[in-house]
Amino acid sequence: MGNANIALSKEALEDLTRLSKVKKQPVQELIEGLVQEAVEHEEDMALLELSIQRNVPGAETVDFEDIKWD
Repeated sequence: MGNANIALSKEALEDLTRLSKVKKQPVQELIEGLVQEAVEHEEDMALLELSIQRNVPGAETVDFEDIKWD
């Protein structure tokens, strides 16, 4: 895993420090988890937007049972 330096506001650092104490988790580990959750959320939102764009009248649909996974 690579390293990255980020600058956060004093308030954000204080909040993260307080949360890390409550969760008994190192700040770095806490931030990594929060960033991963944020990335997954953004991916989900992008997929949702794509599915909305493709859900148009007359669009071809495929039944789940008909998908060939090999």
